[in-house]
Amino acid sequence: MDSETQANIERECEKLSVAYARHVDFGEYDKFVQLFAEDGELNVTGRPVKGREDLTRAMAARSGALRSRHVLTNIWTDVIDDDYAEGISYVSLYRHTGEDLEGDDEGPRIISGPSAIGHYADKFVRTDEGWRFASRVLHFAFRVGS
Repeated sequence: MDSETQANIERECEKLSVAYARHVDFGEYDKFVQLFAEDGELNVTGRPVKGREDLTRAMAARSGALRSRHVLTNIWTDVIDDDYAEGISYVSLYRHTGEDLEGDDEGPRIISGPSAIGHYADKFVRTDEGWRFASRVLHFAFRVGS
């Protein structure tokens, strides 16, 4: 594979990670689900959700009282071949749960720091729709205790 093709694949996979954070944080769940392959899997709770239909249901169940920001850094992609890649991205997760925040422009909420810090382990696949997540698994290194 030539270096230009490899760089393009790396960029497409990086864009998926950034779009993931944007769509989940701004409640754009229809767009969020489309980032995954038809049989793509997401595991952020220890219980995998597989396929777009189940992802759609899981996102619909997300509380309107939750405001989150996923801050991604150290995004790295290893291109396996023309159709597969693997990667990692570090995440600092900021969350606030309170009154229903849907349509709320009342300003920032008070928090004391990130709720959790960890990384996503990703598998990417090229589909007829372009590059998509085949699998995304969240691993926490640190989290706020209770």
